Amino acid sequence: MGNRNNLSRWIAIFFLAFLFGCSSPGSWLQGDDKENKSEAIRTSLVAQPGQETGLRRYWKRSVAGSPDDHFLHPGRFVVTDTDIFVATFQGAVARLERKDGSIHWSKGVSESIRGGVAVDDKRVFVGTEDGELVALSRENGDELWRQRVSTSVASAPTVAEGMVIFTTLDNRLYALNAETGDTLWVNNNAPEILVIMGAAPPTVDHDRLFVGYSSGNVHAISLTNGKLLWSDDLTVVGGRTELDLLQDVVAAIVTDDRSTTPMANRMIFAVNHQGRLVALSRSTGTRIWSNDLSAIRRPLLWSDRLFVADVEGNMRALGVEDGMELWRGKISDGLLTAPVRFKDLIFVADDQGRIFSIDPTSGLVLGMDKIGDPILADPVVVGQDMYVWTNKGNMMYFLMP
Repeated sequence: MGNRNNLSRWIAIFFLAFLFGCSSPGSWLQGDDKENKSEAIRTSLVAQPGQETGLRRYWKRSVAGSPDDHFLHPGRFVVTDTDIFVATFQGAVARLERKDGSIHWSKGVSESIRGGVAVDDKRVFVGTEDGELVALSRENGDELWRQRVSTSVASAPTVAEGMVIFTTLDNRLYALNAETGDTLWVNNNAPEILVIMGAAPPTVDHDRLFVGYSSGNVHAISLTNGKLLWSDDLTVVGGRTELDLLQDVVAAIVTDDRSTTPMANRMIFAVNHQGRLVALSRSTGTRIWSNDLSAIRRPLLWSDRLFVADVEGNMRALGVEDGMELWRGKISDGLLTAPVRFKDLIFVADDQGRIFSIDPTSGLVLGMDKIGDPILADPVVVGQDMYVWTNKGNMMYFLMP
C-alpha cells in the first residue's frame, strides 16, 4: 500500500490545485487500499549512481519566478535553430537566444498560462487559463490576434498545415487558422466532472491527429475536417477514491515513425494515469497489446523498445511488438519527467532537481546530477544540446563533451 499512497500524495500535491469538481481535497491525501505492486519491481537491474552523468551546464537564465505553491510552469517549451520559446505560469511568453540564453523579448498575455507554446515560421501560439488562444509575432512578441474558446486551454497547441490545434478543459478539440485565428473546425466530446487541468498537445501524423482526453478515450481525428476516424477507451474500472475516478490521458500519444515499418502496419502508443498502456493500429484503432501501468509522461520510442517513466518513479523498458516488460527499476521517490534520448543513453529528471543517465539495454543508472531546481517540464534534446526548464523559472543549457 505504501507506493500507492505515495502516488496519491504526489498527484494531490502537483495537480490538486488544477482540478474542478473535487468534493473534498482532504480525500486526495489519504491514498487508497489497492494492492501493493512493489514486489514486482526488479530493482536488481538498477544500480545506485556512483558518478555524475557527464553533462556540463554552459548557461542558466532566470526567465520567471517560482509559481505559487502546488502550481507549475507550463511544461512544453520549443527549441528552434536559433531560439527558445517558453511560457510561464504567471502569463508571460519569452523568446531566448539559444546560444547564450539572453532574452530577446518577454510579453505578458494573460494572468496565467498552463499548456505551453507552439511556433511556426512567423508566430508563437499560446493558450490561456481564461479561455483564449493568442498569437504573437515570433520576431518581436507583438500580439497578432486573440481568439476566445469555450473554456481554459488545457494543452499546448500543435501547428500543422496552416492550423493551430489544441484541446480545452471541457474536452473540445479546436483547429484555428494560424494566420487569422478564425475557427476552422471543432470536435466536441463529453466533458468530465473531475479532470486533471493539464492535457497533452495533439499528435500530428500525416493526415490525422491523435488525441487523448480526460475521459480516458483516445481518438484518431481527420486533420482536414476534424471528423472522428476511430476511438479506443483506456478506462480502468474500479477503485474507491476520487483519484481512482481520474482516467485522463495526459501523456502525449506516440506514433511509430520507424522507417522500416510499412505505414499500414504502424502503431500508436497511448497511456493513461490510471493503469493502462496500449499499442493500437494507426489505421484502424485495433488494440494490439496492453500493459497495466500508469503514466502521465510521454513514452520514448527508440528502435524496438518503448521507454516509460511511470507515476511511481520507475523507469520501464517494453518490447514494441508485444508490450513485454524487459526491465524495470526504481529511479526516484518523486515525479519523473518524460525520458529522452541523448548520446545513446536515456536521460530523465525529477521534481527533486536530479538528472539521471540510464543504460537503455540493462536499465542501469550510470550517473546522477543534482541541479537543485525541481524539474517538472520534459527536457528537450536538439542535436548535441539538452535544455531543461525548471519550476523555479530557470532555463538551463547542457552539453556532454
